[in-house]
Amino acid sequence: MNKRFGSLALAVGMSFLLALPTFAEESSTGTIYGNANTEASLSQDKTSGGNAPIYVRNGEATPTYTDSTIGLGGAKITMIKGNESGQQISIVIESNEGQLIVVDGGLKTNAPYLSKYIKARGGKVNAWLLTHPHEDHVGALSVILEQQKVAGHPDYYNIDPGQIYFSFAPYSFYEQYEQSYRLPMIKEVMDDLAAYPAEKKHENSERGTTFSYGNVSVEILNTAYSIPIDTGNNSSICYMITINGKKLLITGDLPYEAAGKLLEELPAEKLKADIVQMAHHGQHGGSFAFYSTVNPRYALWPSSKELWDKRKEPFTEDQETYTIALTKFWMNKLGVEKNFVMADGNWVLE
Repeated sequence: MNKRFGSLALAVGMSFLLALPTFAEESSTGTIYGNANTEASLSQDKTSGGNAPIYVRNGEATPTYTDSTIGLGGAKITMIKGNESGQQISIVIESNEGQLIVVDGGLKTNAPYLSKYIKARGGKVNAWLLTHPHEDHVGALSVILEQQKVAGHPDYYNIDPGQIYFSFAPYSFYEQYEQSYRLPMIKEVMDDLAAYPAEKKHENSERGTTFSYGNVSVEILNTAYSIPIDTGNNSSICYMITINGKKLLITGDLPYEAAGKLLEELPAEKLKADIVQMAHHGQHGGSFAFYSTVNPRYALWPSSKELWDKRKEPFTEDQETYTIALTKFWMNKLGVEKNFVMADGNWVLE
C-alpha cells in the first residue's frame, strides 16, 4: 500500500487517541547568541515549540543557538534558517581545518544570507552536495552561480562554489511526471550546472563514491531514482557524512517509495547514523522501518514553524499519511535524545 496517499481523517475523532503517549517538550542546553549589530533587548516569543525558546531582537534578527551535545571534535554542523519563515534545507559542515561542505543551500531568498555566511569563512566551498532540484533546496545555489557569471551583486560575487555533486533524473522525466509549477526551477538549475566548469562538477556519481576534506568524509548512497510518483522528491540523493567518527545521514526530501528502495539496495549498516536529517522537512518522508534502520540519537528538523506546530495534531500509529505528528512520535519511540528544529533559528552543532 502506498503510505502517502491515505487520509488523515482516520485520525480524527477516534476514541483510542486518548491512549497514545503524549510528548514531553525538550528543553535546550544551547547557548543563545544575539545579533551583535543591535543593542535591542531580547524578548521571548511565547509560541515557541522546539528545543529552545525563540528569541528575537525587535522581531527581526534570526537567533543562533550552539549545542555541544553530539561532540564533533572541533568540527561543526550548521543548519541555517537565515531570514526564512518557510521550509528549506541549508546545512554547512565545517571541518577542523575550516573546509566547507554545503548541503543544498535553500531557497533563492536565502542566497544573501548563505553567501555572507560563506564569505565570512573565506568565500571558498570545498564541496557542494545537492539532493534534488526543488527551489527550497537548490534556489540559493542557482542565484549564486548566476551571479558569478555576470560579476553581479557583491554579496554573491567572488564565492567559489567548489566541487558540486548532484544526480538528477532526466528533465524529460520531470517534465512528464513532476508538478508543472516546479519545472522552471528544475530547468534553471540544470542550465546553471550545465554552464559550470566540467572539472568542478560531478554528475551521477555511482553509489559508493567517497571523498574527503580534512576530517570530514562523504559517501554517496544512491543515484536519482526515476519514480513516476512525487517525482522530484523521489529523486533525492542521500549522503552519509562522517565527521570525526560521528555519522550524519542527509536524506533530502526522500519519500516512502525511495526510502523503500534504499532499504532494499543497501545493507542496514550502511544506513546507521548518529544524526539524521529528517526527510521532507519531517513529514511525508521516509518510513518507520527506514528510521528504525538508521537508529539515530539526534534529529535535524529543517521545518518551518508552521509545519513544526502541526506535530501536536491528532494522529494514529497506523494512519497512511506520514504527518509530522507521526514522524515526531517515531523519533520518541526510537529514543532520539535531542531534536534540533530550524523553526527556532540557526543551529550550530559542535
